[in-house]
This record gives sequence, C-alpha cells and structure tokens, in this order.
Amino acid sequence: MRSINDIWPARLAAHIKETQTYLRYMLNDHLLLVIMFLLGGGAYAYQQWLDQLPPHFPSAFLMALLLALTVTFSQVRTLLKEPDIIFLLPMEKGLNHYFQRAFIYSYILQTVQMIVCLIILAPLYFQSGEGEGINYLFLIFQLTVIKYWNLWIQWKMTHFPERLSQIMDKFVRYAVNFTVIYLAVKESMLSLFIYGMMALVTIYFFKITRNKTLQWEFLILQENRKLQSFYRLANMFTDVPKLKAEAKRRKWMDWILSFIPYKQSNVFLYMFSRSFIRSGDYFGLFIRLLMIGVIVSIFLPLSLVSCIILPAAVLFLTGIQLTSLYKHYDALFIADLYPVPQNVKKKSFLRLLFTILFIELAVLTIVLLTQTNILFVGVQLAVNALFAYIFVYMYFSGKFLAR
Repeated sequence: MRSINDIWPARLAAHIKETQTYLRYMLNDHLLLVIMFLLGGGAYAYQQWLDQLPPHFPSAFLMALLLALTVTFSQVRTLLKEPDIIFLLPMEKGLNHYFQRAFIYSYILQTVQMIVCLIILAPLYFQSGEGEGINYLFLIFQLTVIKYWNLWIQWKMTHFPERLSQIMDKFVRYAVNFTVIYLAVKESMLSLFIYGMMALVTIYFFKITRNKTLQWEFLILQENRKLQSFYRLANMFTDVPKLKAEAKRRKWMDWILSFIPYKQSNVFLYMFSRSFIRSGDYFGLFIRLLMIGVIVSIFLPLSLVSCIILPAAVLFLTGIQLTSLYKHYDALFIADLYPVPQNVKKKSFLRLLFTILFIELAVLTIVLLTQTNILFVGVQLAVNALFAYIFVYMYFSGKFLAR
C-alpha cells in the first residue's frame, strides 16, 4: 500500500471477496429453488390482492410507511477494523477521501435496494391511480434525494453515539420521511415545506459537527454489528470462524424454562432454550419476523393462497435464521463431556425448533381469524403445520444436521 488513498480500494476489494466467498455457499441450488418458489407465490398473491383492492384503499399511506423504512435505516459502511483505532486514528485528518468513498459506496448500494422496493410498489401506485409514469419517475428522483439526506444525517449523528440520541434520531427522521414521502406520492405542494425544514436541519448539523472529531469506537462497533449480521446469515450454510455471539439476560422469561423437566435427557433442550431466550440474534429475530407477519396479515386482504403463503414464508424465514442455533455450543468442548448420547442434541434441537415455529404459527393463525373466514384459516393451519413438520424433521434434519 503506497499511500493513504489506497486503503479504501484495498478494504473494499477484501470485503467484496469475502462476501462472494460466503455467497457461493449460501446461494446453492436448493435455496435458489425455494426463493424462486416464494417469489412466484408472493407475486401471484400480490397480483390477487391488487385485483381485489378496494376503491378507497390508502395506497399512499402504505407506500409512505414502507418507503420511509428503506430511507430511514441508513448506515455508512466504513469497513473499519479494531486495529484502526491505533494505526489510523493519528491520520484522521488525512482520511477525508477514505470516508467520502465509503459514503458514496454506501449510498449507491442502499439506493439500489430502495429502487428495488420502488419497483415492487409500482403496481400498487398505478393500480390505485395515484399518478402516471412521469410522476413515478419524479417520485423516484425525490426519494434518491431523501435517501442521500438520511445517509448524511446518519453520518453526522455518529458524532453523538449516546443510545437515546440514536433512537430519537431514527424516530424523528422516520416521522419526517413518512410525511414528505406521503405528500410526494399525493403530489402535494406541502412537500416543499418539509424539504425546507430538511434544508434547515442540514445547515444545523453542518454547523454543530464542523469541528468535531470522529467517534472511532462507535464507528467500529457499528461496522462490527453489520459484519456479524452477515456472518450469522452465512453461518446457516457454512462454518464462519469470525462469528461472535452476544447474550442478554432476560430474567422475566425464566418461567418458560420451568416447563422443561429436570432430567439428564433434557440437558441440550435446556441449553438451546436458554440460548434462544438470552440471545438477541435469535429471540429478537423471531419477534421481528413474527411482527412483520402480523402487520402484513392485518393490513392486507388475504385470499386462500396468500393466507397459506404468508405464514409459510414467515415460518421458513424464521426456521432458516434459527438454524445457526444448533452450532451455538460447538466451540465449547465441555458440552461434549455430558454423559448423554450425541443424537440427544439433534432431537432436542429439532423439538425446540418445531415448538418455536408452531408457536409462531399459532399467533399468526389467531391474527388471521380476525381478518378472514374460518375455512381459509383452518386450511392454512393444517397446511402450514405439515409444512413446519416437514421443514424441521425432514428438510432441516437431513440437509443441515447430517453434515
């Protein structure tokens, strides 16, 4: 590396190479087949829902709700590493070019993701009669500007790493984004007023952060969290040596563990259950996916096909994400010394995974009962209970645990 300007290209090349390495394991034939099936089923259900769309459906509200999420949750991928706090910190003033390129890379990557979301929402926009093609292109242009503004504000907010400041920032920006996107979809001139407020906020943040130095610890922590999220996903398909686990005590949920009988054969069932409850990676993900399924069930009219596909998709995504829990104790050699047969570990994990999926299915079924007729709900419950059983005891057991 001949100069400081060579750091970013080297970091980016290494990052892309590592990502491609894990993607080769993740995007295998079986997963691609499942993704194609889910995309096909989702597209069919989406079209069915559009055909049944009531005349006064709040399309602009729903679009603003979803698009505000895509533009609010932004983060500059700095690709910083822990040793940088020692080796690069003294050269902070000379790293402007590094962080500018990191910002541009993050903006392009996240804008592409946002445009994909806009393409998916385009049929809803035109079906509801909100506007014509030229209007939608102008909406896309506005959203690229809003995305840039959000990413810039998020970068300036890294100077204020306090948790309360970070939460309030996201809350306020989501409210602003929702309002301006809703007005933009409705083609209201009031959006100009919101843009004016955003310009004033930009000037304010520029002034208060002009002489502040970077919060290196916070930037490295953010980057590590992003990397660990990707490693957790990749760990479902192959071993990831760099994966780290974080635990959080949830004492208020300890009563759940009292249902597990105290006996030798339940040692792994207790350990896996405890890890599921304590780990934000598993429990938090379970709650997030369940809430997404509940919200979609409440706001979208459901036919028989979509009534089956929606819970099945939630169950599949939850099951796939929780597969890494099976390897949670692989690095602890003490677990191999327990006087229980090795197949007890497998049976215990499959039992826990099926229980989690069945609880998730039960909650979604209760929600669906309030949204559609009992015949649809009964059919989906039977189909998805069978799907959960096949996924856990045949697909997952044979594909992942046999390795």
